[in-house]
Amino acid sequence: MISIPDNQLHVNCALWELSNREDEKNRRLYLCGEIESIEECSDESNPTLSPTSELVRQIFAINRSDTSIPPERRKPIVLYINSPGGEVSEGFSLLSTIALSKTPVYTVNIGMWCSMAFLIGITGKKRYSLPYMTFLMHESSGVSYGKTSSMGEKIDFDREFSERIVKQHILSHSCMTEKEYDLVAKKEFYMLPEVAKKYGFIDEIVSDIDTIL
Repeated sequence: MISIPDNQLHVNCALWELSNREDEKNRRLYLCGEIESIEECSDESNPTLSPTSELVRQIFAINRSDTSIPPERRKPIVLYINSPGGEVSEGFSLLSTIALSKTPVYTVNIGMWCSMAFLIGITGKKRYSLPYMTFLMHESSGVSYGKTSSMGEKIDFDREFSERIVKQHILSHSCMTEKEYDLVAKKEFYMLPEVAKKYGFIDEIVSDIDTIL
């Protein structure tokens, strides 16, 4: 096993923090990994924001700083996404923030947009993908638990959520028809960038990296 000196680790961490601050300053944000709830990311001794809540905070802060600038003249936020999806409520908090942001948020697939991450990605004002990336669309799923009397209500809510909210969001952010959606929604619908572009889930497959920097 290769041993890295402590002083080198400190230097690497400092460079990483500097890079993160520089990206945030230049409105370059990242959603990488599973979308988790605040409870999954925190403990009582070390409360913290979840990664998606932190992104919501950053987008709010940028909108506040842009208040005096007309929306069409604002420098866009670029959100790079590589995520298998995750917690629906947490994801929709970020999705709604992107949709309402007056400062345009551009989204870029740098690995995978799956499940909840797919819904977030297609919400961008402009949507990009690197070549050979993965997209996964499917109906929302939920877990029912608790008293037997409440399980039916949760199942009914999940069904309505899938049929109304998720379906409406996908159709309004693509050129997919309702018939096409109904044919694929009940299965795991994987796509390469070319197929995602065909259905209007992204606007451009990146051929020049300067486009997304």
